[in-house]
Amino acid sequence: MHTSITTVPVTMLKSYLTIALRSFRKNRLISFINIFGLGLSMTIGMMVMIRLQDQLSYDNFHPAPSRTFRVLTDFHKNTGEDWKMASTSLPLEPKIRADFNGIEHSVSIYPAFNGRATSDGKELYLNGAFTEPSFFDVFGFSLTLGNAATALAEPNSVVISSETAHKYFGNSNPVGKIFSMEHGGDFIITGVLDQPRSKSHIMFDALASMSSVRKMEADKTLGEKSADWYSFNTAYTYVTMKPGFTATTLQSQLQQLAAGLNKTNTQGQTSFIVQSIGDITPGTDYLYNEIGNGGSWGKFYAEMGMALIILLSACFNYTNLSIARALTRAKEVGVRKVTGATRAQIFTQYLTESLLLSVFALCFAWIVLSFIIRFAPFNDGYEFIPSSFRYNLPLVLWSLAFALFTGLMAGLSPAWIISSFKPLRVLKNLSTAKLMGKVNIRKALIVFQYSLSLVIIIFLLAFYKQFSYMSSADPGFRRDNVLVVPLNGINEAVAVQQLAGLPGVKSTGAMSATFTRQFSGMSSPLWTNNKADARPVNYYYADVSFIRNMDLHFVAGNAFPSATEAEQYILLNQQAAHLLGFSKYQDAVGQSIWVNDSMRLMVTGILKDFSYENSANPVRPLAIRIRPGTYSYLFINAETTDRDKLAARVNAALKPLAPGRDFNSSWLDDELAARNSQVATISLLGYLAFMAIAIASLGLLGLVLYTVEVKRKEISIRKIIGANEKQLVNLLSKGFIKLLFIAGFIAIPIGYTLSYIFLRNFATRTGFGFSWPMLCFLFLLVIGLFTIMSQTWRAAKANPSRDLRTE
Repeated sequence: MHTSITTVPVTMLKSYLTIALRSFRKNRLISFINIFGLGLSMTIGMMVMIRLQDQLSYDNFHPAPSRTFRVLTDFHKNTGEDWKMASTSLPLEPKIRADFNGIEHSVSIYPAFNGRATSDGKELYLNGAFTEPSFFDVFGFSLTLGNAATALAEPNSVVISSETAHKYFGNSNPVGKIFSMEHGGDFIITGVLDQPRSKSHIMFDALASMSSVRKMEADKTLGEKSADWYSFNTAYTYVTMKPGFTATTLQSQLQQLAAGLNKTNTQGQTSFIVQSIGDITPGTDYLYNEIGNGGSWGKFYAEMGMALIILLSACFNYTNLSIARALTRAKEVGVRKVTGATRAQIFTQYLTESLLLSVFALCFAWIVLSFIIRFAPFNDGYEFIPSSFRYNLPLVLWSLAFALFTGLMAGLSPAWIISSFKPLRVLKNLSTAKLMGKVNIRKALIVFQYSLSLVIIIFLLAFYKQFSYMSSADPGFRRDNVLVVPLNGINEAVAVQQLAGLPGVKSTGAMSATFTRQFSGMSSPLWTNNKADARPVNYYYADVSFIRNMDLHFVAGNAFPSATEAEQYILLNQQAAHLLGFSKYQDAVGQSIWVNDSMRLMVTGILKDFSYENSANPVRPLAIRIRPGTYSYLFINAETTDRDKLAARVNAALKPLAPGRDFNSSWLDDELAARNSQVATISLLGYLAFMAIAIASLGLLGLVLYTVEVKRKEISIRKIIGANEKQLVNLLSKGFIKLLFIAGFIAIPIGYTLSYIFLRNFATRTGFGFSWPMLCFLFLLVIGLFTIMSQTWRAAKANPSRDLRTE
């Protein structure tokens, strides 16, 4: 007896699985539709899980993560603006270390160790920062070479990442070798950073000693930030509290400090916020001047919402098809009930089918995901799929649980409805099943799926048009046939002389940086009469010919005097003139502007605003100054039809001036297109649109198939009494075509509104009239009509005698 009881569940489970597999084989097309739709939607779900797993692994290797905090600045300007920044002023950390209670370690990171660096005949651009020896006490980074306790103790010492070490020195030991920085002199390498055990929001090519900053400020190679309490966008401050002391202890002391600062700050009120290091990635709020490229919870909520919508659509599709398939399985249910099967057994049987199908869909999803991981088509700006991703057991278990949950969610409703059938009334009950009392279930699901597909397509088109427009829009300066050449330490005057007379070179101009997606120049406070009115302004250094060469336009004044090389003049754009208090542009011309306390420059002209960074952002205040010896790029106005040959000639002409160095020149229009490129994001949205259309179309195909199946005998009778094929196609199709128009009526206003809200966030935006959503609807209508007609035409041409021979 005991054996019988224990074997019954196993026997029943085997029976359920056998019947489920038999049902899949018998209904191959419908099974394929469900596996394909659920599998595609699961792919997005697993991509989001991979992203979340990756982001939650950030900064989990530090010595005391629960006691380590970052200090944020919340600056309320008198103008009403509120700036919540991840950064602080540079003097804050020394003050905390000297005067605060409960501090175990503290460190500041000042990301100003940037520029071209040369060592062993190789040149690279370094993205680095200044920091203190306590960096290795607060954070869990370690050195593979060098002593962490002394590596950053002396001025002009630097530790480099293992990746940077490999780029410069291969497999040789770099410790003791010299880096020559473009601005800042020579630095001795004292250590090599080990690869961290997991990701961190702190990622730099090199870390230089903070004790170098004072000397560089005195040499004017760095702006004076060490004593500037109000330059809140300068450094990042981290604190590890002693055991027994909490974030509240730190917060209260910071507020006392802020109260003192506010007494002398005429620009606004400052407060400090304590943030746990574990809350940085993913972050909760948008912060200005954020460090690193981690995600935010806002992004994850959007991604998870997107995945949930797609998944629900596939689940509804499965529910829809399962209920429709019940039309042909009614006799099976009736026979099983007559022979003694209970409702619970039938419910379990159909739920088992759903769970098994979801496992098959999971296998398909893993195949699709493997291709996505391998080719990484959706990585742009930030990694949607981390390049360091490796399959792991937790992810496999989570994905299996996710698949079973999906199968459960998709299968509960069909299993409940099918198991409730009364054999004598099953067809009547099924056909009268209603959603919200009046709307047929199948019609509502088709309308939902096609509405969702159309909204995604409309938004994708708006997204594509916007970034295509940004890539080709006029930035406000010459963009066509401009060759950008890195000078690699060559004096710009020598380079210009070397290129004189070279065929294809029309004119030249030099600048300290190039136009990239993120501003790559420098920033300093500028003011006219009162330093208390100082405002931070971005600036480039450029020679006297740059303005004319790049065809920049003036709204007042003129360019630099043509014969000068003295650093005594400055150009402002319109935004900078407004920021500094000039109501009329002409009033600014001839005025003196103070920079960094010790430098007084005269404004010679006001430039018309031009887009010097990502075109999505409003133009920010900008100044252009003269400073020979600081120019890193030569902008060549070219006359040529063969751009590759000209670039090769320019590189060959400059090669003798810098033997062993590569001149990786590029064309400005290509750089501008790249800085506004969102190819990967468009690919992701295109994939989502494809999934939504595929799921909706497969669902529609399945319903058309079963509608044709149910009405097969009706079609045959109508053919016999004289109905032609056109009339039959119209009879079968008109209900579904009506649903497509209802979906368009719902989705077009929603998609257009979402696109309008999206485009409103861009300073430079494309036009997007109502005709574009209508074109999207026509596109989707064609797909829907093809899906419908492919089956209704086939049914209308069928031989009626085949369907009536059993009557």
